[in-house]
Amino acid sequence: MEVSLKSMDENSFREYLNFIIPHYAQDNVESGRWDDFDILERSKKEYDWLLPDGLYTKNNYLFNVIETEGNIEVGYIGIKVEDHATTKSAFLYDVGIYEQHRRNGYAKSALHLIEKMVSELGVTKVALYVFNQNEGAQALYKSIGYGVVSHNMCKVISTQQSSE
Repeated sequence: MEVSLKSMDENSFREYLNFIIPHYAQDNVESGRWDDFDILERSKKEYDWLLPDGLYTKNNYLFNVIETEGNIEVGYIGIKVEDHATTKSAFLYDVGIYEQHRRNGYAKSALHLIEKMVSELGVTKVALYVFNQNEGAQALYKSIGYGVVSHNMCKVISTQQSSE
C-alpha cells in the first residue's frame, strides 16, 4: 500500500490532540512511568510543552498518513527538527496507525517518507522513543534500521515508612 503525508490543518490537529492525549496517558500508565492519577491533565501538559504554539510550533511537522489509493486517513506522524552546533537531527515523537489499518505496511511507508523529508532539510539522524510494552513498534523500527541507544528504567517503591 502506498501512502502520502498530508500536513495537518486546524481541524485535523484538534482531532489528533483529542485522540493522542488519552492514548499517551494510558501508554505511560501501562509502561509504569506514571501513576494512574490525573493522567489526562499530565498528558495535556506534556503536549502543551511539546507544541507551545500548537500546529504552528517552530520546527515541528505534523502529518496525517493517507492511504493514497482510497484517499483514507490511516494514521498520524509528528517530528521535530533540531539544529545543533554542527549537525541537524530530528526527533520522531508520534507515529501511529489507527488500529483497523495496522499490519498493512502504512507505518513503514510513512517512516520512509519522513526520513526522505528530513534528509532534504539536512537532518543526519532521527531518534524516537518507544514504550517497552509496544513490541510491534519496536520490531518495525528495528526492521528499518533503528537501534537501541539507551534504556530508561524505573522501580516503583512504597511511600510507606518501614517499622523496622
